[in-house]
Amino acid sequence: MSAMTKFYPGKGRKHVALALWLGLPLGSLTLADAGTKSGAAFLKIGTGARPEAMGGAYTALADDVHAVHYNPGGLAQLKHREFGFTHTQWLLDSSFDFLGFAQPTRLGALGVAMSRLDTGNQDARDANRRAIGGFSASDSVYTIGLSRNLGRGVFSLGALNLGVNAKFLESRIGSDSASTFALDLGAVHRFDGLPMSLGLSVLNMGQGMKFIDQRDPLPLTVALGGAYRLGGLLHLALDVRYEPNDRKTEVGVGTEYAVLPMFAVRAGYASQVVRSIGSGSASPLSGLAGGFGLKLGNYRADYTFTPFGDLGNVQRVSLGARF
Repeated sequence: MSAMTKFYPGKGRKHVALALWLGLPLGSLTLADAGTKSGAAFLKIGTGARPEAMGGAYTALADDVHAVHYNPGGLAQLKHREFGFTHTQWLLDSSFDFLGFAQPTRLGALGVAMSRLDTGNQDARDANRRAIGGFSASDSVYTIGLSRNLGRGVFSLGALNLGVNAKFLESRIGSDSASTFALDLGAVHRFDGLPMSLGLSVLNMGQGMKFIDQRDPLPLTVALGGAYRLGGLLHLALDVRYEPNDRKTEVGVGTEYAVLPMFAVRAGYASQVVRSIGSGSASPLSGLAGGFGLKLGNYRADYTFTPFGDLGNVQRVSLGARF
């Protein structure tokens, strides 16, 4: 159950019917997760249009500023400074934004990022479901990461990159707030002479967030991924993600095909299927995602579309630059 859901459950407190859905990401989290043990569900919303078009299967492929979110070990693969921005039109008129910057340094690749989920103004109701005004809610995460290339990796077959993130998390609901810190660890291994890589990440390690008198654990996630490039034009990616606090395993698969040097199309699937809640029903296409990317010199733009049944559709637009 998310922190937002637990914040307004009891008698005499405000009740927010829509809070069951706000902050629950596609693919990596379903509406059914409203009854799970962990909170801070906003941490699992994907930050990039390219990764999310590939079913979130980015643990081994992470090679841009969005590695800060998916696998900090991937930051060390950057050769130039990189800026990235993503705007996501989320469910129920909410929005999710990501802003990140990464730069190679003598110590390794340094990345900083900020993500924010803004639900806008919402109606508040008491225990008898009577309107008692309105409130606003938001979730934010501030990240700083460092990744280094350690040279020869597993069995001296390629380069091993290790990374770590430190994160500050903050949630606000009306006049109340909760905050905590978390850590991410990640590794990416690229094989010499083979167009493939393996990735491992452990995300959201830390104390849970506490609203009023209840503390929910963070959505700890262990992800193992692989990526392979065929003919230099087709990327295939696979992720297996396990969430020990919720005892849930998910598989994500994705493809990326370079139709032209400047244009790529993408498709992916995440195994968690959205289930019906009340009048909201899952789309037959739930779990699927598709999109495309345009690259002009050092600039790129990516778009992803994901259907979400009666709750609407989620659209992402990412912009990036390397310099």
